[in-house]
Amino acid sequence: MPTSSPRTAVIFDMDGVLLDSEPLHYEAVRVILAEQGVEFPLEDYFRYLGTTLTSTWDDLCERYPVAMYFEQFEARYNADVLKQYQAGAPLIGGARELIERLREADVPIAVASSSHRMWVEAALTGAGLRGYFEHTTAGDEVSMGKPSPEIYLKAAETLGVDPEDCIAIEDAPAGVESARAAGMRVVLVRSELTDDLDLAADWQVDDLTQFKLTWLSTELPDAVGAA
Repeated sequence: MPTSSPRTAVIFDMDGVLLDSEPLHYEAVRVILAEQGVEFPLEDYFRYLGTTLTSTWDDLCERYPVAMYFEQFEARYNADVLKQYQAGAPLIGGARELIERLREADVPIAVASSSHRMWVEAALTGAGLRGYFEHTTAGDEVSMGKPSPEIYLKAAETLGVDPEDCIAIEDAPAGVESARAAGMRVVLVRSELTDDLDLAADWQVDDLTQFKLTWLSTELPDAVGAA
């Protein structure tokens, strides 16, 4: 059983929170589907934000005439995205600075990403962030992906804190739902992909420069949607 922490822990999603990498994921899927004769506009990609690759593929096959095995799609997609991760995906504004502030304040931090372990390691290493995180949880290490709360519950357990003592930082509908279901407070990093969505976050920011350390000791949000 985890024990309560005297301070709030912060658990980061990776894509769209630490790394501005959602565009490269979309482009990888778009190119593969285009070769299948399927148009895949950006707005159709929104529904897959924060979900696992298998869940994405199952839904794509139901919605589009795709003549391709999952194993073929997975191999192609993984290779393309991994290459881009290794090259170094751009950071979300304020990501490194916030991580350093939290570390200096002795706040427990972790990553809970729907991406599989190989991607998490490559992405954090390529972006120069891996050394900051002792604890990371990947999508292939849980039985159910987001929006199930499992990954956030596991991340809290690795930190040795209760879920209600955690703030999750998310950018995707499935991630917000996952963290909420785990009993955590949520900071939403807004983007053009989610601007029109009504997500139940406690706080909303345009990037991580707007994260306030005072939120760590706030039992109830001072204003939902406040930057």
